[in-house]
Amino acid sequence: MIRLPIAEVFPFAYNFLMDQDVRWKQRFANYRKALENLEKASIQDSYNELERQGFIKDFELCHELAWKTLQDLLRERGYDDIAGPKPVMRQAFFDGLISDGELWGALHEARNLAAHTYDLERAILLEKEIKARFLAAFRQLRTRLEGLGEP
Repeated sequence: MIRLPIAEVFPFAYNFLMDQDVRWKQRFANYRKALENLEKASIQDSYNELERQGFIKDFELCHELAWKTLQDLLRERGYDDIAGPKPVMRQAFFDGLISDGELWGALHEARNLAAHTYDLERAILLEKEIKARFLAAFRQLRTRLEGLGEP
């Protein structure tokens, strides 16, 4: 009887199982790219309408990748049932992955309001808030996660 390695017999299943323990690292690599884009866009002093929309979309993407990266990491740590941004952020705060739970709560609320960026005043306020507070939170998370192991 010939025995083949499981990776050859069931390559998709094997790859799926092997990727589960590095999923957060893969998502974190995407988070870092999204944050780099947001950082580049934040250098600009003023935006036209389309640039502002793009900047806010970069913010939304960073938010999504931030909480989903944390969710994957927490699941790897045994929190199998954790789902959704609020429970993930709460647990990440308790586990010391983020240091300012209130700031991340405000960041999440701002993300939810980002859908209303057709209102110029609201969009400008969000742009300022991203630069003044949220960008630093994203950077701090990047630094914290880099300390856990390079993806």
